[in-house]
Amino acid sequence: MAVPPNPSVVLRRLHPWLGRAVHTRWSVRRSLYQEEAEALLHALARARHPLPGELTFRLERFLRRLHHEWFPRTWRTDPSFAEVLEDFRWWLGIAERWSHEPPRASRRGRTQPGQRRRAPAEPLAKQSPRLLRLLRLPPDCTARHFTTTWRRFLKANHPDLNPDQTAEERRRFAEAVALWRR
Repeated sequence: MAVPPNPSVVLRRLHPWLGRAVHTRWSVRRSLYQEEAEALLHALARARHPLPGELTFRLERFLRRLHHEWFPRTWRTDPSFAEVLEDFRWWLGIAERWSHEPPRASRRGRTQPGQRRRAPAEPLAKQSPRLLRLLRLPPDCTARHFTTTWRRFLKANHPDLNPDQTAEERRRFAEAVALWRR
């Protein structure tokens, strides 16, 4: 059986988040929770182990009331104190991961302050200039743009999809297919 976490450890981890957590409907001002958390942390710093019953009860009551405010009503209807602590540990694990700065890029790709980093260039289409002219594409078109235009061209000009094509349209389609590089 897992040992329930120490409530004072949960409170120490939770304290900095009381001012930053966003909740739409607090029934009590957020500053009151912050003040109570600070008072509890001072009392815990002065107390010896095992904690006095009055301090333990005060800490448990505070965390239950905060749990009631913090989590939606549908989260748990009547949680035990161990479930309250487990919910806060779960939330803190997620919040602390989100608050970490993402890993920095290597020095090679860094920009000077004030400069914007360029997005990596998309690869160019490796097709013949004649095919690009036939499709009315610029010579420096990207592979993605070429693929989109090529598929539209095939759908619009394929002889199986257009049985009433003229001879000129069929010749143009056959020429484009012959120029296409896979």
